[in-house]
Amino acid sequence: MSCLRTLPALLAFVLLGSGCASTQISREMVYERQGVQAILRSYQDGGDTVAQGYSHPAHIASVRLAHALSFIDVEAGEGKQRRRQPAVNPLVVYEVADALETGLEQAGPDQEVVVMAVRKERRLGIFHAKFLTSLFAYVKGDLLTVHMGHSDWEIPKMDEHQRGGDVLPEPQAGKELMRFRVLPDPALTVLGPQTVALDWKSERFRDPSRIHLSPTGEVRRREVLLEEQVEETSRSPEGAVPIDRLDPDTLRALADLEEMRRNGEITEADYQRRRREILAADPATR
Repeated sequence: MSCLRTLPALLAFVLLGSGCASTQISREMVYERQGVQAILRSYQDGGDTVAQGYSHPAHIASVRLAHALSFIDVEAGEGKQRRRQPAVNPLVVYEVADALETGLEQAGPDQEVVVMAVRKERRLGIFHAKFLTSLFAYVKGDLLTVHMGHSDWEIPKMDEHQRGGDVLPEPQAGKELMRFRVLPDPALTVLGPQTVALDWKSERFRDPSRIHLSPTGEVRRREVLLEEQVEETSRSPEGAVPIDRLDPDTLRALADLEEMRRNGEITEADYQRRRREILAADPATR
């Protein structure tokens, strides 16, 4: 069963709030893969679509989108529990970018793109915890506006059971679904507690200055905190495996995969996923 209930591919209308029965939301699923969805969302008032004037369809490479998303940090928690974390977990940032790219390419001028991503984390070798990242975005001119709804939010098991598989809450403007605030960065313009805008054509998003892949397939993220460079990895240091310990068949498979990426035969998200699968099958990584 999908981590998120599959929404109909055709338009589905639901009432938006009890206070305004004439306003409806139209949704169209355009991407669903490995727990990540992209939904085109528009609004109707009295049967007419509410004009938004977005610069859609917009063609932005998913790799550039991933680099841009990696610049968004949030401060979550309260008091001594406050912590700085990436708005989009590095483990899913390329998948989220793939979904966002697809949505922006297929969106019309009155449709915003909603992305919902659920990642699983193995605990105790058996059980999985699920974490939700959600956002909606749109393009106007050279500016990409991103409104975060959830930032790696652990889905309560009891809540998930009570919902019986219902659709998880979508991010909406003016509605806080999780307590956090985006942090300022020279690459971003903060528009609200959970909303930023960025110039997606900026050269700073061309290269992965905040995220990169290690030789063993780790997704790593660099950030500057208190004038000190810190590197966070998706795996613990003891989980890293030197490349010279990998099986020759694994190295050949990685080389073939790298060539497919250079030739444009696979997306960056596919490259990362398949790289992790290759490495996971190597005895040295177990």
